[in-house]
Amino acid sequence: MNDASTPIRVLVADDHPAVRSGLVALLDSAADITVIAEAADGETAVTTAREHRPDVVLTDVRMPGATGIEITPRLRETGANVLVISGFDLDDYVLGALAAGADGYLVKSEDPQRILAAVRDVHRGDAVLSAAATRAVVGALRDRGAGTGAAREQQTTSGPEGRGRAAGRDAPGRHRLNGAEYESGRNGAEVESAERTESSAFGGGGRSIAAAQEPAPSFTPREEDVLALVAQGLSNQQIASHLFIEITTVKSHLSHALMKLQLDSRVQAALWWQQHRP
Repeated sequence: MNDASTPIRVLVADDHPAVRSGLVALLDSAADITVIAEAADGETAVTTAREHRPDVVLTDVRMPGATGIEITPRLRETGANVLVISGFDLDDYVLGALAAGADGYLVKSEDPQRILAAVRDVHRGDAVLSAAATRAVVGALRDRGAGTGAAREQQTTSGPEGRGRAAGRDAPGRHRLNGAEYESGRNGAEVESAERTESSAFGGGGRSIAAAQEPAPSFTPREEDVLALVAQGLSNQQIASHLFIEITTVKSHLSHALMKLQLDSRVQAALWWQQHRP
């Protein structure tokens, strides 16, 4: 963690040169943020992060080679906080990114000052979600709480028409997510990647939010207090003020709770709390 006098070191990863240049110019316009490197594809982003050790990686969700969702766990291994920014607010992308351990998800239509604030927030260890991302998370929790997600998917793909829709994900140009079609210039690989990552988060393979440390680990009373407030969307500063403790103490309790849950980010912890402690 940098001190207040040291600029936040950011790696920007986006395969569109114009978009990448715009993000770099925006970030460099802030006195407390500096862009130390750029990448145009997923694998280069990982290699560059390992070399430069940025504080924050701002990555597009869709890039050649490996998506922003797929590289998020490897980016976090370098010690960076990961902020995913995308032109799409589709639920599968949002949930996939958060399940992979991203600290935040924004859409590129956000106000420039909002993007700058988000970089600062994730660097402090806070979570950042666009309004659309928040709706996706709430909707996913509601669906899974009612136990309807898997049954609905089975129903929509069981008949001939449903099998055609499922196969249609691989058709160039059009894909179906959550019952709605959208246009894409690529095939369905990145969509399936997002869906796989979302599935792992809510009960599939890998590091699962739904299955993290089952049965639930034993938390200290203060860890429970912190997790409950994280799940309400409070920042570290707000939690510290609410509990009358130092921010460093909040971070310590949250770090211990994440370790017990074997999860990577406060967003994952918030999702776990919402599912296991209604």
